Amino acid sequence: MFGRGTVQMVQDSQNIQALLYSMSKAWNLHDARAYSMAFSEEADFTNVLGMSAYGRDSIVKFHEKSFTTIFKNSSLKMTGKKIRYITNDIIAVDVWWEMNGVRSPDGKNIPLRKGLANTLMTRHGDQWLILIMHNMNLPTS
Repeated sequence: MFGRGTVQMVQDSQNIQALLYSMSKAWNLHDARAYSMAFSEEADFTNVLGMSAYGRDSIVKFHEKSFTTIFKNSSLKMTGKKIRYITNDIIAVDVWWEMNGVRSPDGKNIPLRKGLANTLMTRHGDQWLILIMHNMNLPTS
């Protein structure tokens, strides 16, 4: 697979799992700066409503407001991932997630949400960072 052996693929998977863990931990702490560290400086982010942010600083600003309002009491859990190598240094990662504790803009509780984030990640040394993320809601039933 593009010159990558099984050992490197296992290491990559572990590094990606660590990245996803740090993202969910930052989300659950409602820390927009820490959450954004999973993204490259030139990342594109699109949420489930089709709203976008470009660049790590914009991704921070994008999440700061929602972490103090609709996502203030939210809890994010990554429930699965699928990795596909494009090249040695570019991978597509699908990430399934679940979220509780979300409120609508008018303050009403929103039931359990499930979703899928399609990401394109690039290698930076031993670290992977998100270059593109498109997020979508999935049916909960």
